[in-house]
Amino acid sequence: MKSKLTWLEAILVIGPFLVLAVLWDRIPARIPIHWGLHGEVNGWGSRAFGTLLLPLMSLGLVALLRVVPRLDPKLRLSLGDHERMHSVLQILRLAIAAFLDVNFCIIITAALGYPVAVTRIVLGSTLLLFVILGNYLGNLRPNYFIGIRTPWTLENPDTWRATHRIGGRLMFFGSLLLLVLQFFLSTSAFGYLFLWSIMLLVVWAFLYSWHYSRTHGPNRSD
Repeated sequence: MKSKLTWLEAILVIGPFLVLAVLWDRIPARIPIHWGLHGEVNGWGSRAFGTLLLPLMSLGLVALLRVVPRLDPKLRLSLGDHERMHSVLQILRLAIAAFLDVNFCIIITAALGYPVAVTRIVLGSTLLLFVILGNYLGNLRPNYFIGIRTPWTLENPDTWRATHRIGGRLMFFGSLLLLVLQFFLSTSAFGYLFLWSIMLLVVWAFLYSWHYSRTHGPNRSD
């Protein structure tokens, strides 16, 4: 199973470059690369920049997640005792590569002149990524690169575990709820709800980890 996932990871990373090799001559010299909440194009780029940026990001992030265990002393120690962490890192690499591939396909489709519901697809794929991340967030061991990294989660493993356990549930179920709500809200209303939800999650993680460290840390007052 692990070897199959490794092959899938390689396909997700290499696939966009193969697509570009086939379609390069059909792609215009100037293509849309950014859209507003209402789906209007508000950013343009050259063919090379617009089409290669996301594949190169995917290659770089996957490579980084592969070498992180060697760079991060906390993660290197935890991997020695938790085989589960290896699987979590692989799932994260697959999810990120797939997410960037979806957005790459949006740019290629739009560049070739085909209509595409950019906002809906981008927000939907982002929420699916958050569902996957939320499902595995509680399995992340303390490290300096991946996860909810506040001064208090990095300082105390118990604060790290508590914050990631609850934060993962909030991200998982919150993203599922937003996936349902997108069918009942206008694109702009849903876009603003999506942005506010992310900001609230960030604020919650900061405040919760601070509060947990004060009430459960070694220097708490009983």
